[in-house]
Amino acid sequence: MNQESKTGKVILITGASSGLGEEMARHLAAAGHRVYGTARSIEGTDKPFNTVNMDVTNASSISTALARIVGKEGRIDVLINNAGLGIAGPVEELSISDVQRVLETNVVGVLRTCQAVLPQMRLQKSGKIINISSIGSEMGLPYRGLYSASKAAVDRLTEALRTELAPFGIQACIVQPGGVRTDINKNRIRVDLEQDSPYRASFEHTYRLIDESVENGMPPLAFAQLVAEIIAAPRLKRLYRLGRPIEKLSVLLKRLLPSGRFDKMIRKHYGL
Repeated sequence: MNQESKTGKVILITGASSGLGEEMARHLAAAGHRVYGTARSIEGTDKPFNTVNMDVTNASSISTALARIVGKEGRIDVLINNAGLGIAGPVEELSISDVQRVLETNVVGVLRTCQAVLPQMRLQKSGKIINISSIGSEMGLPYRGLYSASKAAVDRLTEALRTELAPFGIQACIVQPGGVRTDINKNRIRVDLEQDSPYRASFEHTYRLIDESVENGMPPLAFAQLVAEIIAAPRLKRLYRLGRPIEKLSVLLKRLLPSGRFDKMIRKHYGL
């Protein structure tokens, strides 16, 4: 959809072909913003926002997409780093190729897009960067250790950006969703365990809980509405967390409980 209106903010969203990214793009476009949703092969699909092919694991692809957007709009007001890749499996049995693939998307991809957008934002002396993390970044979740680690890295990068970019009038923040009803289950990398793997029984049980957490998660519209509020806010907080009460409570309990007691609580929840 070609948005000719010159109202609202110019917003670039990565990972907008489905799920949370698409819901954010739809909601923000409906609110009058000039939204550019990106993904590897999103152009030509019927979306109510502008679509641009962009691969966050490819620097040339990012540069080309950004040049097209800035060439048309003259600016980038908001970058939403949403593209991400889920993975589930025992740390001991993760393949290094899968590890590299996840980190290249979830961490290096965020870094690449920030590096590409920041010169334009510094030229404007304004801009907002919203990095989509996860409540899971606050703890090493069983069988999701790599995913938790990748999102924790995004959190720390964002905190550094906040202080580095403040002199240039650019703001950055973290959004930590809990479980969201999206199609992440079908896109998640799942480690195939051998029949005699010592982790097999507990992994199968935990994986069912992971799927149920997504199926029973919050609607993506709730997060789209939160992001719209962040974009409208004059000053950004460091962190915005949105999830079910038990998800937010788990973060607090980790801070308050002795580590052994918290570990026991996590093992009990996952049947480990």
